[in-house]
Amino acid sequence: MALSKLVASFLSAFMSVVIAFNGISISVPFFADTAETEYVFANEKAGSAAGTVTVESKIGGTYKLFWGDENGEKLFVDVKGMAAYYSEFATVRVSGGEGSAEIISFTAIPEGAETVLTVKNGMVADVTEIPENKIADFGTKEYSFGALSDLHFNRYNGSLSGDDATITFPNALNFIEGFGVELVGMSGDISADGERDAFEKFNTISSAYGFPVYTCTGNHDVSDDYTLANWQELVNAGVYGETKKDGVKAVSDNGLDFVYAPEKAGGDAFIFLSQYQWSYGDPATSRILTDEQLNWLEAQLETYKDRSVFLFFHTFLANAEGEPMMGEGNLLTEKGHHYDLVFTPGAPDEIRFRGMMEKYENVVFFNGHSHWAYAMQEINPQLNITDHNGTYATMVHLSSVSSPRTTKIDSDDTDENYMRKSEGMIVTVYDDCIVFTACDFLRGQLLAYATYVVEK
Repeated sequence: MALSKLVASFLSAFMSVVIAFNGISISVPFFADTAETEYVFANEKAGSAAGTVTVESKIGGTYKLFWGDENGEKLFVDVKGMAAYYSEFATVRVSGGEGSAEIISFTAIPEGAETVLTVKNGMVADVTEIPENKIADFGTKEYSFGALSDLHFNRYNGSLSGDDATITFPNALNFIEGFGVELVGMSGDISADGERDAFEKFNTISSAYGFPVYTCTGNHDVSDDYTLANWQELVNAGVYGETKKDGVKAVSDNGLDFVYAPEKAGGDAFIFLSQYQWSYGDPATSRILTDEQLNWLEAQLETYKDRSVFLFFHTFLANAEGEPMMGEGNLLTEKGHHYDLVFTPGAPDEIRFRGMMEKYENVVFFNGHSHWAYAMQEINPQLNITDHNGTYATMVHLSSVSSPRTTKIDSDDTDENYMRKSEGMIVTVYDDCIVFTACDFLRGQLLAYATYVVEK
């Protein structure tokens, strides 16, 4: 039996217990109706959760808000016969009888949600109906895919395996498999230092599934031990050889970058753009993309300008306005703590790449690199997704499969969280919109606070 299937079998029993725990909420008669919830939506769009939610109660403390079904039970999705529950979509801290939370503009009301459950200490304090005109109906599903980043084989060893990615990667793929995806796209950092052994592990695990797993390189992949020959032999099966997988449309002369446009995607394109070196910080010398790569990318974006394009590239852009560390993919604490290896602002390759993200608004740009856990959007609301008020492509942060990082607003340090969190996304493409559902794979949980919808 393949390594991935062995690990998946081992984890299935554990996950069933964890998933069941995630779904627990108790309706206690004496506690019901001890809170009153008001949800003021920011718009009339069905399926959009944007707005302000207010909880009034004489009992102070922390209240969590969950999506519920028509019967007032926590919302879940069936994944291989197990219930994957949605996490809370908001946390409200009540003091002096009232508290409120802002729900960011991209946040989605999942299909099937008809109520809002206000929960304190696991007990339901209030059940509120969602207005009929706001209930989500995203239309006909076209296809779905997984989106992951930052495996880092050989980097983290908090598990008995000695290499956490040999557990977290197949566990994530096993969960994603339950959604009937057409492929899994990745934003790089498969390895610790570009070592062949990491690429071999990637090949062994990813080849055990019935869908392709494609990736670009990240900065770690082109580090000390990297060779192009190892990458082409062991990564992106069916792309670089003479016989190519159906749907592989364009492979760059550099032997790395390529376009995948499978028939089931209806003309949409997946572009995997690899950075070629670890180079950050100085606009005069920093380069992570070559002129030839940018020429190739621009040609592909022009070819697919009338379709949805899903671009996977490792490093995110700094915020073009205001505080540069508070754009998509990053955050800044009160003590100045942030992830400092951004795509160098003002470098020639950054300027040109940024210009493409401004021109081609049909693009969804997936990036990883910082590892920030999805919950860190509490520090920066633009961390996980933004289009800078419709002036850019949609830029989407992919947390780490192996080590989602957390910090606090008043901290100057980072917690790595390996073997405590494992995150990524399920992306579902509909006729007129795209839904991004963040997942914690170790808990078998859908993260409602990081579930988003964008119009095509």
